[in-house]
Amino acid sequence: MRNKILGTIGILWGGAILVSAFIRTAPLGNGGGAYAVGSVIGFLLGAAMLAAGIHYVRK
Repeated sequence: MRNKILGTIGILWGGAILVSAFIRTAPLGNGGGAYAVGSVIGFLLGAAMLAAGIHYVRK
């Protein structure tokens, strides 16, 4: 039961990160330097959280 709850939280949180990245004009590489790298890392973290959440809900 704990995995299903945490998986649901991961799906919601990871999905929210991805949606917020796509709402911005250019989610991958908007700006320059450290800001662009942070945007890419945030996008990848959101994708990983979404994938892990889906995995634990289906398991």
